[in-house]
Amino acid sequence: MCLLLVAWLVLCKGISRRTASVILQALRLIIFTILQIIYVTLKGLGAQISAPSPIVDIPIDIRTVYSGLDLNPTLIRIICCPKCFKEFPANTRLQLCDFRKSPRARKCKTPLFRKQHTTNGKRAKLVPRCLYSTQSFESWLESLLSRSAIHECLHQTFAKSRGVWRPGEKMRDIYDSPGWQQHMCNFLQSPYHLAFAVYVDWFNPLGNKIAGKTVSCGAIALYCMNLPLEIRFLPENVFILGMMPIDGPTVWTIHHVMEPLYTQLSEFDLPGKLLRNGVMVAVRIYLTIADLQASKKITGFGSPSAKYLCSYCHIEKDDLENLDYAAFHLRDGLTVRTQAFQWKDAVLVKDKVALFKENGVRWTPLYKFPHYDPVRHTILGFMHNALEGLLEDHLRRLWGLGRTKETIKQIAEREADENFSQADTDEARSDIESLEDEEEDEEDEEMENADESSDDDEEEEEGSEESDEESNGRRGPTPPGSAEEDDPDFFPVPDGTFKFLAEQLQALRECIIDAMLASWVERPPSNLGEAKHGKLKAHLQLVLFCAILPLIIPEFWFNGDTVDRARLENFCHLVAAVSILAAYSTSDEEANLFGQYLTSYQLSMQQLYPQFHSLPNHHYAMHYPDILKFWGPVATLSEFPGERLNGELANIPTNNHFVEMEMTMIRQFAQKSNLKIRLEGNFEDAAAGELAHILEPNDPYLFLHSPPLLTNSEVAAYLAKGKELPRKSYDFLLAYLNMVGPQYLSAYSGIVHSRHTLVLPTAAQLPRNHKVDGRTFHTLKSMESGSHIYYYVPGAGSSTGTGCITDIWQLPLENVMRTFFFVQHHASLSPTANQWNPYSRAPCSVLRTNLVLQELSTNFHIIEPQHIICHLVVRKVDKKSYPNICKKIHKPVMLINWSLDRSRRGP
Repeated sequence: MCLLLVAWLVLCKGISRRTASVILQALRLIIFTILQIIYVTLKGLGAQISAPSPIVDIPIDIRTVYSGLDLNPTLIRIICCPKCFKEFPANTRLQLCDFRKSPRARKCKTPLFRKQHTTNGKRAKLVPRCLYSTQSFESWLESLLSRSAIHECLHQTFAKSRGVWRPGEKMRDIYDSPGWQQHMCNFLQSPYHLAFAVYVDWFNPLGNKIAGKTVSCGAIALYCMNLPLEIRFLPENVFILGMMPIDGPTVWTIHHVMEPLYTQLSEFDLPGKLLRNGVMVAVRIYLTIADLQASKKITGFGSPSAKYLCSYCHIEKDDLENLDYAAFHLRDGLTVRTQAFQWKDAVLVKDKVALFKENGVRWTPLYKFPHYDPVRHTILGFMHNALEGLLEDHLRRLWGLGRTKETIKQIAEREADENFSQADTDEARSDIESLEDEEEDEEDEEMENADESSDDDEEEEEGSEESDEESNGRRGPTPPGSAEEDDPDFFPVPDGTFKFLAEQLQALRECIIDAMLASWVERPPSNLGEAKHGKLKAHLQLVLFCAILPLIIPEFWFNGDTVDRARLENFCHLVAAVSILAAYSTSDEEANLFGQYLTSYQLSMQQLYPQFHSLPNHHYAMHYPDILKFWGPVATLSEFPGERLNGELANIPTNNHFVEMEMTMIRQFAQKSNLKIRLEGNFEDAAAGELAHILEPNDPYLFLHSPPLLTNSEVAAYLAKGKELPRKSYDFLLAYLNMVGPQYLSAYSGIVHSRHTLVLPTAAQLPRNHKVDGRTFHTLKSMESGSHIYYYVPGAGSSTGTGCITDIWQLPLENVMRTFFFVQHHASLSPTANQWNPYSRAPCSVLRTNLVLQELSTNFHIIEPQHIICHLVVRKVDKKSYPNICKKIHKPVMLINWSLDRSRRGP
């Protein structure tokens, strides 16, 4: 236990190796002192025992602790070229890299080794200049399958996979999708036939820029899709295949760092491989999950700046305004594979470039897997494309809340171009196109990346954080009369470009401040539109557009002119589309609705904001309906877990040692995961059948265990601490229990009950809050922002309601702890007042928002944790903040929004 404690302090709390050594020595001394005291005491009582050894069996080096606890992963370090990353065996005699881009291209000739002087300085030895760190997949699999909880989950998934999928049914995870049934069921003939998704992304391991250094490191991770969503993306269940060397590969060299993916997994293809624990395991890669930049690289498709920029169809970058999906020439997986192998087999670099220009496809090691479909198996990221793409673009570019000087300059130049004569315009465009052709020819001659150079990556909407800042900007609209008007580079916003009025912007910021959010929801910056708040994170974009802005935007435009109404409809359709995409469930009907909302949004965007052209993100989003219908909800396949993984890796202390940085990150991540597994195993051994008593209420593995049974003495002790329920509350609870389950008798009935009769106790504990799925729900008096909820009505199927928790009752029934919530309904507007409610009709009816009275209704429901859907976002409004509605409705009102739902829970 001492070793586990110190390992936890180092890996999870970040104490230094030196501090760990001091703690280990202190533990040695403490344990020896305790043993010495016990020895002296027993010796004084006449016991015949030996004196304790002065050397306690506790190591003083944390590395020995890791070895003793078996926390170290099996790492493989491969010599590779520091420029092209081609791998070489450890005994290679080559001094220079012999990689060629094609059989007839020049060799790389980058030195593979460098001289390193020994400590005595008398002689030097040759050491590799670059090492590629990977982890043994077989060793990790054995560790994963050594846990009983994982075995149970795999058998549950296998049973689900045997079910029959019916078209049109609700899909809550990939198991419910036709993609899983059609592509994987033939492979999944055992609980240990595992389908994996590969995630690749680059991040800055230094965090913020340090001393002007900006570096990039890439992680290749595998997710086991056979695991339930609750635990699929937990660090201890994620396999880090490798960490790409600093400032890693281009599209010409990506296949070198991806090669271990094939070499390690190909040996597990059918019929599988027998592990040392006696389990026959088969493994296949079926999905790629990544942001656009990484996805395009590992699948071999062109970047968003390429001519053929789409992984799903043959649309050209000059045709992005085309919204006729039926006219798109969709890609076919078999054809793409053929084109990729043609690219691989081309003899000359110029032939490869020509093939890529013709097809927009390159070869990567993923094509070595014969079952891999590069079109069907590529998931379009919901986080980057929709949240940091569509929403960020609408906020910054179209609405101008953070619109950059560069964007304003482009608008001004475009307007100036319109004043040229047609001849001048044609001549200018001809010169530009000629120059672009010359630049493309020059790039081809130099064998440079035709579409994914560093400049292209910076222009990409889904690129690095730095490129996002450049493309989206950090600067808000410059107020008139500011110092920037004297700046020679300052460009005023051209006339006709949309900009919020000053009072509207102020109202929007006040709405962000006034909205009541549950404690787990991060609030968007209240100075939205200013440079200080910087770039919004993806989850803040989702909260802002789906939960905050619907509370205020209709006030601006609902009663306006035709343009205002069109702008409101444009906003509503965007929010409705993203809400469907963000949901943890979907269906064919909802996928079709998404397509309708998105098409309507883009059509109105072209009319309302003609200064701005469509971006690749807008086109990519048109393929979401097919993805939703084939793979189910994309929220379960998003990049959020991968981004969290990047954050965990970046937070590992490496002391900026660039040579060992990748190995340190992958090793410490695996050590931390193995430590968590070890602690989990110790709990199972210690608690045996009572593991549920140890698990926290929000523990992800809790779904595997039934609620713990209390002993009679525990029930008596709990009730003794409780308070007498008011008679009215008691009667309400009794009526609820008799409606939903076994019949209970009242303790006030005066009837003598038999031994087996169920009698409702009169006492209960009255907590001020209670956790459900890790979210804390409060009573009204405890914290109002956490008391307004959206819930399923008990006994009414999928019917829902909104209300406020006024009381929480907790008491044991049949030796199981039960929690009940007394919820008062939100009072609806009268039919007369409801005619002024913008959310009661189109287009605002899709915003998942409503207007209710502030005074709660006398109607109520008693519900249990399984009925709660989510917290509500609430804003109480007055005549100042919402004049158009308050002057029509003469009672205090408030706005409620249930977008935090995201369809996580079914009825």
